[in-house]
Amino acid sequence: MKRRSESSFGLHFDFHATPAPGKVVGATLKEEDIREICRYIKPDFIQVDCKGHPGWASYPTSLENAMPDIAFDTLELWRRVTREEGVALYLHYSGVIDRRFCENHPEEAVVHADGSRSDSVTRTRGGYADMLLIPQLKELAGKYGADGVWVDGECWGTETDYHPETVAAFEKETGIDLRGKLPKERGDAYYDEYREFCRECFRRYVRYYVDEVHKEYPDFQIASNWAYTDHMPEAVTSGVDFLSGDFNPGNSFNTARYAGRAIAQQNRTWDLMAWNFRTQFSSLKIRVPKHPVQIMQEAASVISLGGGFQNYITQYPDGSPRMEEIRLMKPVADFVRAREKYCFRGKNTHEAVILLSTHDRALESGGLYSRTGYERTVGLTALVCDCGIQTEIASEHTLRGRCGDYKLIIVPELRFGLDEDMANELISYAENGGSLLLTGANTCRLFAGRLPYAVDNGEVPDMRCMSVDHLHIGVLKGAYRVDAKDGETMMWLGDSENRTDIPCGVVMPFGKGKIGVIAADIGYQYGECPQYAERDAVKAMASKLYDPSVKIEKAEGLLEINTLVKDGVKYIQLVNANGSHSSRETATEDFIPPVLDAEISIKSDTMPSRLVLRPSGESLDFSYIDGTIRTKVDRIYIHEIIEID
Repeated sequence: MKRRSESSFGLHFDFHATPAPGKVVGATLKEEDIREICRYIKPDFIQVDCKGHPGWASYPTSLENAMPDIAFDTLELWRRVTREEGVALYLHYSGVIDRRFCENHPEEAVVHADGSRSDSVTRTRGGYADMLLIPQLKELAGKYGADGVWVDGECWGTETDYHPETVAAFEKETGIDLRGKLPKERGDAYYDEYREFCRECFRRYVRYYVDEVHKEYPDFQIASNWAYTDHMPEAVTSGVDFLSGDFNPGNSFNTARYAGRAIAQQNRTWDLMAWNFRTQFSSLKIRVPKHPVQIMQEAASVISLGGGFQNYITQYPDGSPRMEEIRLMKPVADFVRAREKYCFRGKNTHEAVILLSTHDRALESGGLYSRTGYERTVGLTALVCDCGIQTEIASEHTLRGRCGDYKLIIVPELRFGLDEDMANELISYAENGGSLLLTGANTCRLFAGRLPYAVDNGEVPDMRCMSVDHLHIGVLKGAYRVDAKDGETMMWLGDSENRTDIPCGVVMPFGKGKIGVIAADIGYQYGECPQYAERDAVKAMASKLYDPSVKIEKAEGLLEINTLVKDGVKYIQLVNANGSHSSRETATEDFIPPVLDAEISIKSDTMPSRLVLRPSGESLDFSYIDGTIRTKVDRIYIHEIIEID
């Protein structure tokens, strides 16, 4: 059976078991269904329910939390059949979030600022890991021989804990005397310091349980859902075996291209999970399965970055698989498998990068590791990708000391700013020849005074016109005037009647490099309501800031590019980005308009022997003049790959 590092495609099933009258786990689970999944879909792994957020185990565990009515040992059946079929088996297990454990052991639940106890969130400094989590994971590894576990409800579920023991530990470790005044809300003394201490408690908790399980079962593979990703953009500080997360079931494509880039920066084994359904779109509160074509596009956004892809389909309340939905995954599995050779575990080449600031996120997050405000960077990532700009995402721990690896660094809409060292490094990068693009009114103000421009403190009224060379008209809300003595104005704000021509986007020289500023939250606005004028403006600014190695010279439709190197071969990933991704009025799409007549230029020191379109194997005509390869791809349905030999 493949290890996770060898697995490009998997299926995830869970149902968060909860007792109910007449509910018997395993009542309709059949061996032949499991075999059909393995033989027809041929996943590298299956991830199946074990214990969800309610805290009930869906198998006859020797621990205290087994469901009251279980027909037979369902987990033994899943393990036996998957082993016989050569498919790895992982378990979905809810970690920090455990309602039943908190109910039975209220002393182990998080204490809120008002003194009340959580009914679902366990204390990471408490006894939960030793009392239940570690013994149960060892049971899964030992008795059942599972290949690993995907621990859900972790970083995004953990909360600030005001338990007296946690408060005392904070004071002892930091030397800070709170004098009985708990830091409950922003503005209170030591509020940020206390939250950071609680984050460190979570980091220790993950290190502890992973290490304890690995001592006895070193081959048991563990992931803490969303740890060390955009939820938690930090250096990996534990022995987890792989990184993973499940992205937004609504705006999935845009979330995936953002989350995939954020997780790829860690240079670890990783995959992302798409939900096969959408919920709560428009005014209807219903669950609608996605069409396989829609899921293929979401898969393309992940595998084109070198990651693995898994798809989530709920189980029936008794734990049996939804075969009618699972069978629809065959074309998705074939789609991923056909591209595995040309992208799986490939490494990104460096061009542009968006800074996902750990510092700013920690200060803004509503929870310890929440996604508060992440829509701004999701929208900016979508905007940059839709402009055909090859981009990665990096945080301070992967960008420090490596700014010079990139031709363009984009700093998105910050709310609290950067630490002084990072800000200084970015300024030095530009001064020494790099190109820096600042977006967002607050970001531009944070750097104003240190860079050669000024941002007018008076906001230009909402609903102003935006134009590029006075030709392409759009709307920017909450924008500010930018004044730069030596700058070239690329974006204007103007009264639709009087055309006052207020500069909003400017490119200017700085030392040996260049600075671009856009004094509006253009990323957030693009994510909410994409406009072609925003793409035209960013394209125009990018063309002044850097010269890309791979460029979309022309394309009918939205085309995303990424370059991977695998086994010494360069693969240009072309992803069709057309579709109604963020629309709350569109539940599913069975047709993605193809991108047509794409003309691509690729800088190369040598003339290639051939260009091949993968996975079809079609040879592409090309020219090679003055160090540049030029070729054309007539039609890109979802995801095509140019192999350069």
